[in-house]
Amino acid sequence: MGFRKSNPTKAKETVTEQVSDRTDDLVAALEAAKEALTRASNAAGRKSAELGAELGKEASKAADKLMPERARQRRREAARRRNRRLLAGAAGLGALGLLLSRLSGSKGSELREGLKRQSDKASGGWDRAPEPGDAGPVPSAEVTQLHTNGAGSDPARTPPS
Repeated sequence: MGFRKSNPTKAKETVTEQVSDRTDDLVAALEAAKEALTRASNAAGRKSAELGAELGKEASKAADKLMPERARQRRREAARRRNRRLLAGAAGLGALGLLLSRLSGSKGSELREGLKRQSDKASGGWDRAPEPGDAGPVPSAEVTQLHTNGAGSDPARTPPS
């Protein structure tokens, strides 16, 4: 049995290939670890923000109990800010409505005139108001007073007995 002599270039290539595979595996593991660290950091940041907000609320409640006047003042200021925002929004909507009505005003007046003409034609075809000298039905000047059944407490309104 004879020993074979190994080919040094082939051995070198095999080792280089194994090192390259191991390096690729390590790089992939490193990237996965970085992603996991980033996710954990983000989750910790969210948790700390939530805990900070809760701590702030608890501190605010404790301060409110110790200083009720200050708490009332802070609530009033918050209500004023809310009311100012609502008032500004309502004023903006009102101004917008006024602007739109002014921009479309001519169309509205033409529409009103057209409706008025239609109603005038439907009511007898009058294009103008009748003059006082025109002959027309004269209303009676006599007024008949209606009496009640006498149960009222006003003597002027009770019928004669």
